[in-house]
Amino acid sequence: MGIVEGEPRLDLDYAEDSGCDTDMNVVMTESGGFVELQGTAEGAAFTPKQMDALVALAGQGIRRLIALQHEALEA
Repeated sequence: MGIVEGEPRLDLDYAEDSGCDTDMNVVMTESGGFVELQGTAEGAAFTPKQMDALVALAGQGIRRLIALQHEALEA
């Protein structure tokens, strides 16, 4: 994920990732614990508010992926 043109975005494609202002990797457990939280300012420093928005967005995406995994395993 990252900040592209001032906006937090999830699941960046190559063009977005290579040109983003901030690049972030987040790995979470199903219970919401962090395994990895790593952010790098590529073009401009990011604020605590932007970091919080990225972490919240990551949580949403990870919860969705976990739900999809559960559905697939139940099928």
